[in-house]
Amino acid sequence: MNRPPLSRMSRAMLITLVGLLALPACSDDDDETPNIPDAGPRPDAGTDGGSDGGGEPEPDAGSDAGTWATEFSCEGKPQQTLTFDPGQEQELQNAVNELEPCTTIQLGAGTFHFDNAVTIRQDGITIAGAGRGAKGEGTGGGASTVLDFSEATANTNGLDVVGKLFTVRDVALWNAQKDALRVENSANVYIQRIRTEWAEENNPDNGKYGIYPVKSRYVIIEDCEAYNAADAGIYVGQTRYAIVRRNIARQNVAGIEIENTKYAYVEGNTAIDNTTGLVVFDLPGNPIKGTDILVLDNTITGNNRPNFASVSSSSSTVSQVPAGTGTFVLASRRVEFRGNTWGENNTVDIAVLSGLAIEPNIDLWSAGFFNFTSTDVYIHHNTFQGESGAAVDNGNTNQELRPLGTLVEAVYLYGLFYKDIERVEHVLWDGMDPTPPAPSETVSHNRLNLCFVDNVVPQPDKPAVVDFDLANVQAILTSGTPNPAAAAFEETRRFKQGEAPFNCTGFSPALSLP
Repeated sequence: MNRPPLSRMSRAMLITLVGLLALPACSDDDDETPNIPDAGPRPDAGTDGGSDGGGEPEPDAGSDAGTWATEFSCEGKPQQTLTFDPGQEQELQNAVNELEPCTTIQLGAGTFHFDNAVTIRQDGITIAGAGRGAKGEGTGGGASTVLDFSEATANTNGLDVVGKLFTVRDVALWNAQKDALRVENSANVYIQRIRTEWAEENNPDNGKYGIYPVKSRYVIIEDCEAYNAADAGIYVGQTRYAIVRRNIARQNVAGIEIENTKYAYVEGNTAIDNTTGLVVFDLPGNPIKGTDILVLDNTITGNNRPNFASVSSSSSTVSQVPAGTGTFVLASRRVEFRGNTWGENNTVDIAVLSGLAIEPNIDLWSAGFFNFTSTDVYIHHNTFQGESGAAVDNGNTNQELRPLGTLVEAVYLYGLFYKDIERVEHVLWDGMDPTPPAPSETVSHNRLNLCFVDNVVPQPDKPAVVDFDLANVQAILTSGTPNPAAAAFEETRRFKQGEAPFNCTGFSPALSLP
Protein backbone atom coordinates (compact mmCIF):
# COMPACT_ATOMS: atom_id res chain seq x y z
CA MET A 1 0.00 0.00 0.00
CA ASN A 2 1.34 3.42 -0.96
CA ARG A 3 1.00 5.69 1.99
CA PRO A 4 0.51 9.39 1.52
CA PRO A 5 3.00 11.67 3.20
CA LEU A 6 2.15 12.17 6.80
CA SER A 7 1.61 15.70 7.88
CA ARG A 8 3.25 15.57 11.25
CA MET A 9 2.75 18.67 13.30
CA SER A 10 4.71 20.89 15.54
CA ARG A 11 4.20 20.44 19.26
CA ALA A 12 2.19 23.65 19.48
CA MET A 13 -0.17 22.56 16.74
CA LEU A 14 -0.44 19.12 18.24
CA ILE A 15 -1.39 20.48 21.61
CA THR A 16 -4.00 22.74 20.10
CA LEU A 17 -5.63 19.93 18.21
CA VAL A 18 -5.61 17.53 21.06
CA GLY A 19 -7.34 20.18 23.05
CA LEU A 20 -10.36 19.62 20.88
CA LEU A 21 -10.54 16.17 22.30
CA ALA A 22 -9.47 17.01 25.81
CA LEU A 23 -11.04 15.05 28.58
CA PRO A 24 -11.64 16.65 31.93
CA ALA A 25 -8.86 15.71 34.27
CA CYS A 26 -9.23 16.33 37.96
CA SER A 27 -7.83 14.63 40.95
CA ASP A 28 -10.35 13.45 43.44
CA ASP A 29 -8.46 15.29 46.09
CA ASP A 30 -7.43 18.88 45.75
CA ASP A 31 -5.77 19.22 49.14
CA GLU A 32 -2.25 20.39 49.29
CA THR A 33 0.17 17.54 49.47
CA PRO A 34 2.83 17.77 52.17
CA ASN A 35 6.43 17.97 51.14
CA ILE A 36 7.66 14.48 51.85
CA PRO A 37 11.33 13.81 51.32
CA ASP A 38 12.10 11.04 48.89
CA ALA A 39 14.34 8.42 50.40
CA GLY A 40 14.69 6.35 47.24
CA PRO A 41 13.40 2.91 46.43
CA ARG A 42 13.62 0.20 49.01
CA PRO A 43 13.55 -3.52 48.48
CA ASP A 44 10.86 -5.80 49.80
CA ALA A 45 12.09 -9.07 51.17
CA GLY A 46 9.33 -10.83 53.04
CA THR A 47 6.41 -13.13 52.51
CA ASP A 48 2.72 -13.04 53.17
CA GLY A 49 1.48 -11.79 56.49
CA GLY A 50 -0.24 -14.14 58.85
CA SER A 51 -3.94 -14.42 59.58
CA ASP A 52 -3.77 -13.76 63.26
CA GLY A 53 -6.45 -11.35 64.32
CA GLY A 54 -4.96 -10.95 67.75
CA GLY A 55 -4.22 -7.90 69.73
CA GLU A 56 -0.65 -6.95 68.98
CA PRO A 57 -0.54 -3.50 67.43
CA GLU A 58 2.42 -4.29 65.21
CA PRO A 59 1.62 -5.33 61.63
CA ASP A 60 1.56 -8.98 60.71
CA ALA A 61 4.94 -10.58 60.86
CA GLY A 62 6.37 -11.02 57.46
CA SER A 63 4.39 -8.30 55.76
CA ASP A 64 7.26 -7.75 53.38
CA ALA A 65 8.13 -4.33 54.61
CA GLY A 66 11.06 -5.39 56.70
CA THR A 67 13.48 -3.14 54.89
CA TRP A 68 11.23 -0.15 54.58
CA ALA A 69 11.70 2.81 56.86
CA THR A 70 9.61 2.70 60.03
CA GLU A 71 8.29 6.12 60.98
CA PHE A 72 6.68 4.92 64.18
CA SER A 73 7.12 1.87 66.39
CA CYS A 74 5.26 0.47 69.39
CA GLU A 75 8.31 -1.33 70.62
CA GLY A 76 8.91 -0.46 74.25
CA LYS A 77 5.66 1.51 74.51
CA PRO A 78 2.52 0.65 76.53
CA GLN A 79 0.08 -1.39 74.45
CA GLN A 80 -3.55 -2.32 74.98
CA THR A 81 -6.37 -4.22 73.33
CA LEU A 82 -9.98 -3.02 73.33
CA THR A 83 -12.64 -5.58 72.40
CA PHE A 84 -16.08 -4.78 70.99
CA ASP A 85 -18.98 -6.85 69.78
CA PRO A 86 -21.96 -5.90 67.59
CA GLY A 87 -24.30 -3.65 69.56
CA GLN A 88 -21.41 -1.74 71.10
CA GLU A 89 -21.02 0.70 68.25
CA GLN A 90 -21.38 3.78 70.43
CA GLU A 91 -18.86 2.45 72.94
CA LEU A 92 -16.50 1.83 70.06
CA GLN A 93 -16.96 5.35 68.72
CA ASN A 94 -16.36 6.81 72.18
CA ALA A 95 -13.19 4.78 72.54
CA VAL A 96 -11.94 5.76 69.10
CA ASN A 97 -12.17 9.41 70.05
CA GLU A 98 -9.77 8.85 72.93
CA LEU A 99 -7.37 6.26 71.58
CA GLU A 100 -3.94 5.94 73.06
CA PRO A 101 -1.05 5.06 70.75
CA CYS A 102 -0.42 1.36 70.18
CA THR A 103 -3.99 0.20 70.67
CA THR A 104 -5.61 -2.79 69.02
CA ILE A 105 -9.35 -2.66 68.44
CA GLN A 106 -10.56 -6.23 68.31
CA LEU A 107 -13.98 -6.60 66.72
CA GLY A 108 -16.15 -9.64 67.24
CA ALA A 109 -17.97 -11.53 64.52
CA GLY A 110 -21.24 -10.12 63.23
CA THR A 111 -22.49 -6.80 61.93
CA PHE A 112 -21.68 -3.37 63.31
CA HIS A 113 -24.05 -0.60 62.21
CA PHE A 114 -22.65 2.93 62.12
CA ASP A 115 -24.33 6.26 61.58
CA ASN A 116 -21.05 8.05 61.05
CA ALA A 117 -17.49 7.38 60.00
CA VAL A 118 -15.07 5.59 62.28
CA THR A 119 -12.30 8.16 62.52
CA ILE A 120 -8.78 7.27 63.60
CA ARG A 121 -6.30 10.01 64.43
CA GLN A 122 -3.58 8.20 66.34
CA ASP A 123 -0.39 6.22 65.70
CA GLY A 124 0.10 2.51 66.19
CA ILE A 125 -3.54 1.51 65.76
CA THR A 126 -4.73 -1.91 64.60
CA ILE A 127 -8.31 -2.80 63.72
CA ALA A 128 -8.88 -6.54 63.49
CA GLY A 129 -12.07 -8.46 62.83
CA ALA A 130 -13.11 -12.08 62.51
CA GLY A 131 -12.91 -12.20 58.72
CA ARG A 132 -13.97 -10.30 55.63
CA GLY A 133 -16.69 -12.74 54.59
CA ALA A 134 -17.72 -13.44 51.03
CA LYS A 135 -18.77 -11.17 48.19
CA GLY A 136 -22.36 -10.03 48.57
CA GLU A 137 -22.52 -10.54 52.32
CA GLY A 138 -23.74 -7.35 53.95
CA THR A 139 -24.30 -9.12 57.22
CA GLY A 140 -21.50 -10.57 59.29
CA GLY A 141 -21.63 -14.24 60.21
CA GLY A 142 -19.94 -16.44 62.74
CA ALA A 143 -16.57 -15.97 61.08
CA SER A 144 -16.87 -12.52 59.56
CA THR A 145 -17.11 -8.93 60.71
CA VAL A 146 -19.06 -6.41 58.64
CA LEU A 147 -18.97 -2.69 59.30
CA ASP A 148 -22.22 -1.46 57.78
CA PHE A 149 -22.36 2.23 56.87
CA SER A 150 -25.66 2.10 54.98
CA GLU A 151 -27.32 4.52 57.41
CA ALA A 152 -24.30 6.75 57.97
CA THR A 153 -24.40 10.49 57.55
CA ALA A 154 -24.20 11.56 53.96
CA ASN A 155 -20.81 12.48 52.59
CA THR A 156 -18.83 10.53 55.18
CA ASN A 157 -16.25 7.85 54.64
CA GLY A 158 -16.34 4.46 56.30
CA LEU A 159 -12.99 4.12 58.03
CA ASP A 160 -11.17 7.45 57.96
CA VAL A 161 -7.57 7.25 59.10
CA VAL A 162 -4.60 9.51 59.65
CA GLY A 163 -1.77 7.87 61.56
CA LYS A 164 1.52 6.06 61.40
CA LEU A 165 1.77 2.31 61.77
CA PHE A 166 -1.87 1.61 60.99
CA THR A 167 -3.19 -1.88 60.31
CA VAL A 168 -6.66 -3.04 59.33
CA ARG A 169 -7.44 -6.66 58.64
CA ASP A 170 -10.19 -9.21 58.42
CA VAL A 171 -13.22 -6.95 58.14
CA ALA A 172 -15.71 -5.94 55.46
CA LEU A 173 -16.76 -2.33 54.87
CA TRP A 174 -20.27 -2.20 53.47
CA ASN A 175 -22.14 0.59 51.68
CA ALA A 176 -19.96 3.53 52.75
CA GLN A 177 -21.34 6.91 51.73
CA LYS A 178 -18.00 8.02 50.24
CA ASP A 179 -14.76 6.05 50.34
CA ALA A 180 -14.97 2.78 52.23
CA LEU A 181 -11.42 3.04 53.63
CA ARG A 182 -9.60 6.35 53.36
CA VAL A 183 -6.06 6.62 54.71
CA GLU A 184 -4.35 9.96 54.27
CA ASN A 185 -1.01 11.48 55.23
CA SER A 186 0.01 8.26 56.90
CA ALA A 187 2.99 5.92 56.93
CA ASN A 188 3.59 2.21 57.37
CA VAL A 189 0.06 1.24 56.45
CA TYR A 190 -1.01 -2.41 56.27
CA ILE A 191 -4.33 -3.24 54.67
CA GLN A 192 -4.86 -6.95 54.77
CA ARG A 193 -7.69 -9.30 53.92
CA ILE A 194 -10.46 -6.72 53.92
CA ARG A 195 -13.44 -6.44 51.61
CA THR A 196 -15.04 -3.20 50.45
CA GLU A 197 -18.37 -3.44 48.71
CA TRP A 198 -21.53 -1.64 47.78
CA ALA A 199 -24.68 -3.68 47.49
CA GLU A 200 -25.87 -2.36 44.15
CA GLU A 201 -24.02 -2.84 40.89
CA ASN A 202 -23.54 -0.07 38.33
CA ASN A 203 -24.79 2.64 40.67
CA PRO A 204 -23.12 6.04 40.15
CA ASP A 205 -24.22 7.01 43.66
CA ASN A 206 -22.00 4.37 45.22
CA GLY A 207 -18.92 5.61 47.00
CA LYS A 208 -16.06 6.42 44.70
CA TYR A 209 -13.26 4.37 46.21
CA GLY A 210 -13.09 1.09 48.03
CA ILE A 211 -9.53 1.20 49.38
CA TYR A 212 -8.01 4.67 49.17
CA PRO A 213 -4.60 5.41 50.66
CA VAL A 214 -3.39 8.82 49.53
CA LYS A 215 -0.45 11.10 50.27
CA SER A 216 1.20 8.37 52.28
CA ARG A 217 4.42 6.35 52.52
CA TYR A 218 5.06 2.65 52.77
CA VAL A 219 1.67 1.17 52.03
CA ILE A 220 0.80 -2.50 51.60
CA ILE A 221 -2.56 -3.67 50.28
CA GLU A 222 -2.76 -7.44 50.10
CA ASP A 223 -5.34 -10.21 49.84
CA CYS A 224 -8.24 -7.76 49.73
CA GLU A 225 -11.38 -7.60 47.62
CA ALA A 226 -13.17 -4.55 46.21
CA TYR A 227 -16.55 -4.47 44.47
CA ASN A 228 -18.88 -1.89 42.90
CA ALA A 229 -16.93 1.33 43.51
CA ALA A 230 -18.05 4.23 41.33
CA ASP A 231 -14.43 5.12 40.63
CA ALA A 232 -11.71 2.69 41.71
CA GLY A 233 -11.95 -0.43 43.77
CA ILE A 234 -8.33 -0.16 44.89
CA TYR A 235 -6.46 3.11 44.58
CA VAL A 236 -2.99 4.25 45.55
CA GLY A 237 -2.36 7.93 44.96
CA GLN A 238 0.34 10.54 45.59
CA THR A 239 2.22 7.94 47.57
CA ARG A 240 5.79 6.74 47.81
CA TYR A 241 6.49 3.04 48.17
CA ALA A 242 3.47 0.82 47.73
CA ILE A 243 2.86 -2.89 47.35
CA VAL A 244 -0.47 -4.00 45.91
CA ARG A 245 -0.70 -7.76 45.62
CA ARG A 246 -3.03 -10.72 45.47
CA ASN A 247 -6.15 -8.57 45.52
CA ILE A 248 -9.40 -8.98 43.60
CA ALA A 249 -11.14 -5.99 42.02
CA ARG A 250 -14.41 -6.59 40.21
CA GLN A 251 -17.43 -4.63 39.08
CA ASN A 252 -15.81 -1.23 39.66
CA VAL A 253 -15.33 1.52 37.10
CA ALA A 254 -11.57 1.07 37.53
CA GLY A 255 -10.32 -2.06 39.17
CA ILE A 256 -6.92 -0.84 40.38
CA GLU A 257 -5.46 2.65 40.03
CA ILE A 258 -1.88 3.71 40.64
CA GLU A 259 -1.83 7.51 40.42
CA ASN A 260 1.06 9.96 40.84
CA THR A 261 2.93 7.33 42.81
CA LYS A 262 6.61 6.53 43.07
CA TYR A 263 7.90 3.01 43.51
CA ALA A 264 4.92 0.71 43.30
CA TYR A 265 4.94 -3.06 43.05
CA VAL A 266 1.68 -4.44 41.70
CA GLU A 267 1.68 -8.22 41.68
CA GLY A 268 -0.71 -11.11 41.36
CA ASN A 269 -3.93 -9.15 41.34
CA THR A 270 -7.13 -10.02 39.51
CA ALA A 271 -8.95 -7.21 37.73
CA ILE A 272 -11.95 -8.63 35.92
CA ASP A 273 -15.35 -7.24 34.97
CA ASN A 274 -14.55 -3.59 35.58
CA THR A 275 -14.87 -0.78 33.02
CA THR A 276 -11.08 -0.64 32.97
CA GLY A 277 -8.95 -3.14 34.78
CA LEU A 278 -5.62 -1.74 35.95
CA VAL A 279 -4.38 1.76 35.24
CA VAL A 280 -1.18 3.70 35.87
CA PHE A 281 -1.31 7.44 35.46
CA ASP A 282 -0.34 10.90 36.60
CA LEU A 283 -2.77 13.78 36.75
CA PRO A 284 -1.85 17.45 36.49
CA GLY A 285 -1.60 19.56 39.60
CA ASN A 286 -0.04 16.90 41.80
CA PRO A 287 3.53 17.45 42.96
CA ILE A 288 4.56 13.80 42.96
CA LYS A 289 5.86 12.70 39.58
CA GLY A 290 4.95 9.05 39.30
CA THR A 291 7.70 6.66 38.31
CA ASP A 292 9.08 3.16 38.73
CA ILE A 293 5.99 0.96 38.60
CA LEU A 294 6.31 -2.81 38.21
CA VAL A 295 3.14 -4.60 37.13
CA LEU A 296 3.78 -8.32 37.49
CA ASP A 297 1.69 -11.47 37.06
CA ASN A 298 -1.72 -9.84 37.13
CA THR A 299 -4.87 -11.02 35.33
CA ILE A 300 -6.65 -8.23 33.47
CA THR A 301 -9.41 -9.76 31.42
CA GLY A 302 -13.02 -9.13 30.46
CA ASN A 303 -13.17 -5.54 31.67
CA ASN A 304 -16.27 -4.62 29.73
CA ARG A 305 -18.58 -3.25 32.37
CA PRO A 306 -20.38 -0.11 31.13
CA ASN A 307 -18.90 3.03 32.63
CA PHE A 308 -21.16 4.01 35.53
CA ALA A 309 -19.04 6.78 37.07
CA SER A 310 -21.14 9.79 37.92
CA VAL A 311 -20.72 12.52 35.34
CA SER A 312 -22.37 15.25 37.39
CA SER A 313 -20.72 14.64 40.73
CA SER A 314 -17.53 12.86 39.81
CA SER A 315 -14.35 14.65 38.93
CA SER A 316 -12.84 11.36 38.02
CA THR A 317 -10.80 10.84 34.91
CA VAL A 318 -12.09 7.31 34.66
CA SER A 319 -15.59 8.54 33.87
CA GLN A 320 -14.18 9.26 30.40
CA VAL A 321 -12.75 5.80 29.81
CA PRO A 322 -14.44 3.60 27.20
CA ALA A 323 -15.72 0.30 28.52
CA GLY A 324 -13.46 -2.56 27.59
CA THR A 325 -10.12 -0.89 28.33
CA GLY A 326 -7.90 -3.46 29.96
CA THR A 327 -5.12 -1.09 31.01
CA PHE A 328 -4.17 2.46 30.27
CA VAL A 329 -0.90 4.19 30.98
CA LEU A 330 -1.09 7.98 30.99
CA ALA A 331 1.60 10.51 31.75
CA SER A 332 3.70 7.84 33.42
CA ARG A 333 7.29 6.76 33.13
CA ARG A 334 9.42 3.76 33.89
CA VAL A 335 6.53 1.33 33.90
CA GLU A 336 7.26 -2.35 33.35
CA PHE A 337 4.64 -4.97 32.56
CA ARG A 338 5.78 -8.56 32.88
CA GLY A 339 4.01 -11.88 33.30
CA ASN A 340 0.51 -10.42 33.05
CA THR A 341 -2.48 -11.78 31.15
CA TRP A 342 -4.85 -9.68 29.05
CA GLY A 343 -7.83 -10.84 27.02
CA GLU A 344 -11.46 -10.24 26.13
CA ASN A 345 -11.25 -6.48 26.73
CA ASN A 346 -13.61 -5.07 24.13
CA THR A 347 -11.82 -1.80 23.37
CA VAL A 348 -8.13 -2.56 23.79
CA ASP A 349 -5.80 -4.48 26.06
CA ILE A 350 -3.38 -1.58 26.70
CA ALA A 351 -3.52 2.10 25.76
CA VAL A 352 -0.43 4.29 26.21
CA LEU A 353 -1.31 7.98 26.27
CA SER A 354 0.28 11.34 26.82
CA GLY A 355 -1.12 13.46 29.61
CA LEU A 356 -1.82 16.10 26.98
CA ALA A 357 -4.62 13.86 25.79
CA ILE A 358 -6.56 14.83 28.90
CA GLU A 359 -5.11 18.22 29.76
CA PRO A 360 -3.47 20.11 26.90
CA ASN A 361 -2.53 23.16 28.98
CA ILE A 362 1.12 22.50 29.75
CA ASP A 363 1.16 25.08 32.53
CA LEU A 364 -1.21 22.95 34.56
CA TRP A 365 1.41 20.20 34.62
CA SER A 366 4.01 22.43 36.27
CA ALA A 367 3.40 21.10 39.80
CA GLY A 368 4.64 17.70 38.70
CA PHE A 369 7.57 19.12 36.75
CA PHE A 370 5.66 18.95 33.46
CA ASN A 371 5.02 15.26 33.82
CA PHE A 372 2.60 14.91 30.93
CA THR A 373 4.77 12.65 28.85
CA SER A 374 4.60 8.88 28.98
CA THR A 375 8.07 7.40 28.56
CA ASP A 376 9.89 4.14 29.13
CA VAL A 377 7.00 1.70 29.01
CA TYR A 378 8.32 -1.87 28.77
CA ILE A 379 5.79 -4.59 27.93
CA HIS A 380 7.40 -8.00 27.77
CA HIS A 381 6.84 -11.69 28.54
CA ASN A 382 3.11 -11.25 29.01
CA THR A 383 0.27 -13.31 27.56
CA PHE A 384 -2.37 -11.81 25.30
CA GLN A 385 -5.18 -14.31 25.01
CA GLY A 386 -7.01 -12.50 22.23
CA GLU A 387 -10.67 -11.65 21.69
CA SER A 388 -9.96 -8.02 22.59
CA GLY A 389 -10.49 -4.84 20.58
CA ALA A 390 -13.52 -5.93 18.58
CA ALA A 391 -16.16 -3.62 20.08
CA VAL A 392 -14.88 -0.22 21.17
CA ASP A 393 -16.79 0.98 24.23
CA ASN A 394 -18.95 -2.12 23.84
CA GLY A 395 -20.29 -0.59 20.61
CA ASN A 396 -21.98 2.11 22.66
CA THR A 397 -19.70 5.07 22.08
CA ASN A 398 -20.63 8.52 23.31
CA GLN A 399 -19.00 11.58 21.78
CA GLU A 400 -19.84 13.81 24.69
CA LEU A 401 -18.96 11.52 27.58
CA ARG A 402 -16.19 9.36 26.15
CA PRO A 403 -14.87 11.12 23.05
CA LEU A 404 -11.68 9.11 22.68
CA GLY A 405 -13.67 5.91 22.28
CA THR A 406 -15.80 7.54 19.63
CA LEU A 407 -12.75 8.58 17.68
CA VAL A 408 -11.13 5.16 17.86
CA GLU A 409 -14.33 3.49 16.76
CA ALA A 410 -14.59 5.76 13.72
CA VAL A 411 -11.15 4.77 12.50
CA TYR A 412 -11.62 1.06 13.11
CA LEU A 413 -15.03 0.91 11.49
CA TYR A 414 -13.33 2.12 8.34
CA GLY A 415 -10.58 -0.43 8.90
CA LEU A 416 -13.12 -3.21 9.29
CA PHE A 417 -14.99 -2.46 6.10
CA TYR A 418 -12.14 -1.41 3.84
CA LYS A 419 -8.91 -2.81 5.27
CA ASP A 420 -10.00 -6.13 6.76
CA ILE A 421 -8.83 -5.05 10.22
CA GLU A 422 -11.19 -6.64 12.70
CA ARG A 423 -9.77 -5.48 16.00
CA VAL A 424 -7.82 -2.77 17.72
CA GLU A 425 -4.30 -4.07 18.20
CA HIS A 426 -3.19 -5.22 21.65
CA VAL A 427 -1.39 -1.93 22.34
CA LEU A 428 -2.70 1.44 21.18
CA TRP A 429 -0.23 4.31 21.45
CA ASP A 430 -1.58 7.81 20.90
CA GLY A 431 1.49 8.71 18.85
CA MET A 432 2.29 11.78 20.89
CA ASP A 433 6.03 11.38 20.91
CA PRO A 434 7.98 13.53 23.36
CA THR A 435 9.83 14.89 20.35
CA PRO A 436 7.54 14.72 17.33
CA PRO A 437 9.13 13.87 13.99
CA ALA A 438 9.76 16.64 11.51
CA PRO A 439 6.88 17.38 9.11
CA SER A 440 8.74 15.72 6.26
CA GLU A 441 9.20 12.45 8.09
CA THR A 442 6.76 9.63 7.39
CA VAL A 443 7.84 6.96 9.83
CA SER A 444 6.94 6.21 13.43
CA HIS A 445 9.55 7.20 15.89
CA ASN A 446 9.76 5.81 19.35
CA ARG A 447 11.41 8.46 21.38
CA LEU A 448 9.17 7.69 24.31
CA ASN A 449 10.75 4.21 24.36
CA LEU A 450 7.63 2.07 24.25
CA CYS A 451 8.86 -1.53 24.03
CA PHE A 452 6.72 -4.55 23.09
CA VAL A 453 8.73 -7.76 22.89
CA ASP A 454 8.66 -11.44 23.81
CA ASN A 455 4.96 -11.55 24.58
CA VAL A 456 2.65 -14.44 23.76
CA VAL A 457 0.18 -13.16 21.18
CA PRO A 458 -2.57 -15.21 19.53
CA GLN A 459 -1.69 -14.22 15.96
CA PRO A 460 2.01 -13.40 15.61
CA ASP A 461 1.58 -12.70 11.91
CA LYS A 462 -0.74 -9.77 12.63
CA PRO A 463 0.12 -6.34 14.02
CA ALA A 464 0.18 -6.03 17.78
CA VAL A 465 0.91 -2.31 18.22
CA VAL A 466 -0.74 0.67 16.57
CA ASP A 467 0.62 4.21 16.41
CA PHE A 468 -2.75 5.91 16.38
CA ASP A 469 -1.41 9.41 15.70
CA LEU A 470 -4.16 10.90 17.75
CA ALA A 471 -3.50 14.53 16.89
CA ASN A 472 -3.70 14.08 13.14
CA VAL A 473 -6.58 11.65 13.30
CA GLN A 474 -8.54 14.10 15.40
CA ALA A 475 -7.70 16.97 13.10
CA ILE A 476 -8.83 15.12 10.01
CA LEU A 477 -12.07 13.88 11.50
CA THR A 478 -13.05 17.41 12.50
CA SER A 479 -11.76 19.30 9.47
CA GLY A 480 -14.38 18.61 6.84
CA THR A 481 -11.92 16.65 4.73
CA PRO A 482 -13.67 14.58 2.04
CA ASN A 483 -13.88 10.96 3.16
CA PRO A 484 -12.33 11.80 6.55
CA ALA A 485 -12.41 8.24 7.92
CA ALA A 486 -10.20 7.04 5.06
CA ALA A 487 -7.79 9.92 5.51
CA ALA A 488 -7.70 9.44 9.27
CA PHE A 489 -7.07 5.73 8.90
CA GLU A 490 -4.08 6.42 6.67
CA GLU A 491 -2.48 8.39 9.49
CA THR A 492 -2.33 5.28 11.68
CA ARG A 493 0.48 2.72 11.47
CA ARG A 494 0.63 -0.87 12.64
CA PHE A 495 3.48 -3.07 13.76
CA LYS A 496 3.90 -6.73 14.45
CA GLN A 497 5.70 -7.82 17.58
CA GLY A 498 9.40 -7.71 16.94
CA GLU A 499 9.23 -4.92 14.38
CA ALA A 500 11.05 -1.66 14.79
CA PRO A 501 10.70 0.79 16.40
CA PHE A 502 8.93 -1.01 19.26
CA ASN A 503 11.33 -3.96 19.47
CA CYS A 504 13.41 -2.26 22.14
CA THR A 505 14.41 -3.96 25.37
CA GLY A 506 13.42 -1.77 28.23
CA PHE A 507 15.15 1.09 29.92
CA SER A 508 18.19 1.82 31.99
CA PRO A 509 18.70 1.73 34.86
CA ALA A 510 16.27 -1.10 35.47
CA LEU A 511 13.60 -0.77 38.12
CA SER A 512 14.88 -0.99 41.64
CA LEU A 513 11.85 -2.46 43.37
CA PRO A 514 10.97 -5.47 45.49
